[in-house]
Amino acid sequence: MWITSTNNIIRQPQGIRIGDVNHPASIFWCWSKEQLAQIGVKPYHPASVPAGERVTGAYTEEVDGEVYERFNTEPIPQPEEPVNDPV
Repeated sequence: MWITSTNNIIRQPQGIRIGDVNHPASIFWCWSKEQLAQIGVKPYHPASVPAGERVTGAYTEEVDGEVYERFNTEPIPQPEEPVNDPV
């Protein structure tokens, strides 16, 4: 996956228009990461929410020219078990 400088996510190689230039899908396998970055396209790594957690915030972080989605999470509260009081 890739992300553009305008935050459009590209899930699979496809022709794209950057500014006034149409680029073929082949740029995604022929160009280096650095060449793609020059036109505003970077590798993108989506995050997933761990089981039993919920998202409290989200952000992206760039590491070595690649963009990573990050989540702040917290445990999902579990319902309390009912108490059976003998009568």
